[in-house]
Amino acid sequence: MKLGTKIQLYITVMSAIVVILINTFVYFSYKNFSLDAEMSQLEGRGINIMQELQNAIGSDANTRAVLQSHLLSDGFIVLLNETGEQELKITTSASYPENFEEYNTGQYRDVVTYNDIHFVMVSLPIIWENGEVYNLQIYENIGFLYDTFNILQWILIISTLIILVVIYFLNRIITNVILKPVNKLIDKMKETENTSGYTMLEVNSNDTKELKDLSESFNEMMLDLKENDEQQQAFIMNASHELKTPITVIDSYSQMLKRFGKKREDILDESIFAISDEAKRMKYLTEQLLSFSKAAQARENFLPEKLNLVQMILGIKNRLEPVYGRNINMQYETDYMSVTADADSLDQLLKIFLDNAYKYSSDDININITQDNEYTKVDIIDRGIGIPEEDIGKIFNRFYRVDKARARKTGGSGLGLSIAEELAKMNDIMVSVESTVDEGTTFTLKFESGKEKEDENG
Repeated sequence: MKLGTKIQLYITVMSAIVVILINTFVYFSYKNFSLDAEMSQLEGRGINIMQELQNAIGSDANTRAVLQSHLLSDGFIVLLNETGEQELKITTSASYPENFEEYNTGQYRDVVTYNDIHFVMVSLPIIWENGEVYNLQIYENIGFLYDTFNILQWILIISTLIILVVIYFLNRIITNVILKPVNKLIDKMKETENTSGYTMLEVNSNDTKELKDLSESFNEMMLDLKENDEQQQAFIMNASHELKTPITVIDSYSQMLKRFGKKREDILDESIFAISDEAKRMKYLTEQLLSFSKAAQARENFLPEKLNLVQMILGIKNRLEPVYGRNINMQYETDYMSVTADADSLDQLLKIFLDNAYKYSSDDININITQDNEYTKVDIIDRGIGIPEEDIGKIFNRFYRVDKARARKTGGSGLGLSIAEELAKMNDIMVSVESTVDEGTTFTLKFESGKEKEDENG
């Protein structure tokens, strides 16, 4: 169901409920007020009749004459004795029924219906001359009021229908006016599907705040998609370029092997070593591409938890020292420093920085771990070739390498630090770099956590 149809339906139904409730309240309020007014008026007349009857009893006046003088324009009066028998009845119409209420010594008023004729009645007790308590009942025909009620009922029903029809069409017009810019916006969005580029929506100053926000959000999304597409294209181009070099080398040596491999052993040996080196390089590059892809998708399995940073780095140190063939020196204040991070991604992140320090230096690697009331910091320090100041801002770009010749020699792909940046963002870790050419580089990892020293076995 369309939004406009839903709005029309909801508003029309709610308006119908409100109008029906209001008209029902008006109808019954008017009916009760009118009947109450008639009964109050009849009760007043009944009290006057009762007083004159008591005076007439004392002065031997004719009771029927008193009742006759007070007879209503349309109704009847009944006088009942203590046994409930009718002593006297005076009526304005012979067609009125013989029915009446039972004998009652209490004073009350009510609305009664006999043979589809509506009456208001008043029942009053009268002390008769012999001391008996008689019951005077006065009935007034209120058929004219019920005719008025019926007319009012039809007026309210017809007016309700007219109001609902008017509300429906007004609501339709207003809904169309409100949704017109939204529909235009939808049409513009659909037009972008038929274009090869990333079309931005024009933000109209006359639009409502919601439409402006929607247009701006769409434009921001298109810019993000454009940037992501450009990054993907650049990634594919860089990956193709990186793979092209070893493939070219392998192809060249393969051609040499076809021509001279059987005749010259030196070319055979050279070709075998070159092809092996380039194959290893291609394997490393594909592993880095796979690692990069996994890092980008790691959020799906991201599980942050409290970790003992010192214990984790000690474990990595013990695993990597035999591989690197050099010392990894650690300095820390206490055996337990707590941080919150995903264990797998943090392990990969630390390995990347340690591997980077190993490749671009020949001395021992130093790790300093400090913690204060605000942050936990890890400094990974090498005494290698360093990074020129103008290149520091680019080292986290994909496939970027400061010294391509040295990177080729060390087997670098230019993806490691880019993967590290992605993992750091995922764990809310701030990464900073300080480097001096020919002196070394320090990568600092800063965790947003307070100082939480706990007993390791507690």
